Amino acid sequence: MVTPRLIGNFRPTTPATPQTRAIEGRAVIPGRSTLRRVEIFDACPVINQRARVVTGSNSSLRFLRMARIALCPDEPGYSPITVVLRSTEEALFYVNRGSALIQVAGAEYELRTFDVLYVGLGERITIRTTSAVCDISEFCAIDCHTKYPQALVRHAAIEGTHLAANVGTKRPMTQRTVYKLIDQNVQACRLLFGDTFMANVGGVGSYPPHFHGPDGPHGLGPDAKEEIYHFRCATTLQDDVPYVLQNCARPGEAVDSYVHLFDEQAINVTPNYHDTIAPPSVDFMFTWCLGAFTENVRDWARIVTRPGYEDEW
Repeated sequence: MVTPRLIGNFRPTTPATPQTRAIEGRAVIPGRSTLRRVEIFDACPVINQRARVVTGSNSSLRFLRMARIALCPDEPGYSPITVVLRSTEEALFYVNRGSALIQVAGAEYELRTFDVLYVGLGERITIRTTSAVCDISEFCAIDCHTKYPQALVRHAAIEGTHLAANVGTKRPMTQRTVYKLIDQNVQACRLLFGDTFMANVGGVGSYPPHFHGPDGPHGLGPDAKEEIYHFRCATTLQDDVPYVLQNCARPGEAVDSYVHLFDEQAINVTPNYHDTIAPPSVDFMFTWCLGAFTENVRDWARIVTRPGYEDEW
């Protein structure tokens, strides 16, 4: 098991609209004269605010949304943050660093770093902190129709269990632990969520390349899943800018194409094969959130592996 660890610094930014957070990544498609456009997002938090990162207006995502919440009691403007879900929205709140006190439905939950709280439809959530910095990622799924109770998942409680999958063991640079925080252990309409920690600097994540479109090698049908990756990157080289290369090849394409992702960026990986390559100096982790196209069809392992890589799991 790879031990979870903080990677990267707390990097708040100034307020920005969802439209200005959208970054048009471009990747060279070998053998073609055109560039592929890739949906990338600035996911840096804003101190003492809830910042919308991925929305329906700045992305092609049908169901998934993302926001960041940063609370710093010693900074100006601190007060508890309130989030009100619509009657067709479910959400989860994941603590990137610090600790959070989250009130929902008359109960209060204390979350530590890497813990996550699932919240069902239509709830009112209030978030506060007593730590110097509380940094939270919020993922939401829309167009949901079954209300499930809130569920707290402590990261430490799933470490060493079947929900902590040690994968990539065939190749040293792909070794990692995938922590499935919101899986079949939690009832939800569309959401699946977890974090992945690499065993080695310069590792390869999400390997082998795979695609959450199990209706066939070219399609996203009713059993498919949308997915957002959110990266934290750090480098062992002084003054270096850490980044990873994210595959954005489509099913059916014979060759790979990659786009650069930097610390605190998120990407819509839905239409692409997933594998992530880091330079030798870069350590990284990422959170991943899946949104099922069909409610309650939440088996995240129903995937298409790139042809020729079937024996690499």
